[in-house]
Amino acid sequence: MTSATADLIVIGGGPGGCAAALEAARAGASVILVEADSVIGGNAARSTGYVAFQDFAMQVAAGIDDSVDKFMADMEAEIELQSERYGLIFDPDLARLFAQESSATYGFLEELGFRFNRFLHRPKQHTTDRMVDVENTKMFTDLFATALVGAGVDIRLNTRAGRLITDGDAVVGVVTDGGDLMAEKGIVLASGGYQANPELRARYQPAERAATPYLGTSHDRGDGHLMGQAVGGDLINMTMIPPLIMVASALVEESIAVNALGVRFHDEAGPYDDRVRALGNQPDKLAWYVFDDSVARRKGQLIDQMPFDAATAPTLEGLAGIIGCAADGLVGAIGDWNESVGSAASADPLFGRVIFPDPRVGIVEPPFHASRMVVGINFPAGGFRITLDTQVINVFGEPIPGLFAVGDCVGGISPTIGLGGMKISAALTLGRIAGRVIATDQVRPVAGRGVAGAATLAANAMKIAVVDD
Repeated sequence: MTSATADLIVIGGGPGGCAAALEAARAGASVILVEADSVIGGNAARSTGYVAFQDFAMQVAAGIDDSVDKFMADMEAEIELQSERYGLIFDPDLARLFAQESSATYGFLEELGFRFNRFLHRPKQHTTDRMVDVENTKMFTDLFATALVGAGVDIRLNTRAGRLITDGDAVVGVVTDGGDLMAEKGIVLASGGYQANPELRARYQPAERAATPYLGTSHDRGDGHLMGQAVGGDLINMTMIPPLIMVASALVEESIAVNALGVRFHDEAGPYDDRVRALGNQPDKLAWYVFDDSVARRKGQLIDQMPFDAATAPTLEGLAGIIGCAADGLVGAIGDWNESVGSAASADPLFGRVIFPDPRVGIVEPPFHASRMVVGINFPAGGFRITLDTQVINVFGEPIPGLFAVGDCVGGISPTIGLGGMKISAALTLGRIAGRVIATDQVRPVAGRGVAGAATLAANAMKIAVVDD
């Protein structure tokens, strides 16, 4: 194994890591990007590609009035909701920075060649339309790969980081299974979450939940969390590992869910927590997503990610027999749904669902398919406290020299995940900030506000406590 040196070492090739590496390289820094997978793009390349920004070009073109304050109000409302379930530390300064910079992140993606489809309406979460979807999530792999290679980034795939190398209090390098990598300016932790590590999850959630299915790749084993913790990084929000129905939102757009009676029982595209609650209230907690063959052909990759293989039959009656639901109920439910889809209604009359297929075509093309609804977990919210320059903070509220974190390695903004579109956007935005400030030696001292921790976070925790009372 050989060693190498660069200005920045970025650990993880998801959207946050790619954004950090690209911004740093464009600013003149030498960068090595380490990725455990065989491709870059991370979970974003396998996701539904939902992203959220404020005051960006698509909103302006649509005449939508949005602002940092409106975005912050939605984030704070989500934090208040989730604080009823988890002990949370929310960093409003970091969240505001993200909101302020988000429109520039949209421009950054457009410049790379990203294309977007349309607005996704989630009025219970985003009170203003600001969530859109990427036209093709493969762009997170292909477009970033082209840009990174063009900028001179040394991309090392199939390479897993193990431990950080320190010199006194400073982080100066990382041990990988491909050799030691030394950093002149900084190490960026962007290695994803910890949902694929049941042993680590068992420290933060009940044992019976620690092995449940998860979103994300098998490489999300908390490597960055463990490495940063070993040098004193302060992990927060680690117990927020929210339950989730295991289905891609892009599949839900063209599906309905039915229970053992063959009838719909909730807004399939509503808040994540509501979906879990609705399934738990069904007979024997059994229900299935039903979709047609057109969807199966176009979205096979998403269907393959479901915990169980889909059932298939040439008729709805036959499908009902296979999954064990009432045939008349299923036929009626599909008929009602197709009528709603074909109308000009903005919401379905049963549950107020506002997410419809685009174009508005119902479940009509045989054979028909059904995938069982299964409760697993969403992306965990736990990660490090960081400064506004993304520098990792230790347990004493002090920044760790040479160590930075973005994406799912950051804890202060991650509890807003329930809004939708937050993970990828925040990762990209903080990644751009990290790459820029590290490469240009603009990391600010801690004087004054400095830290996204200590006083600010303690005050915010007190605010949450008052709300809970």
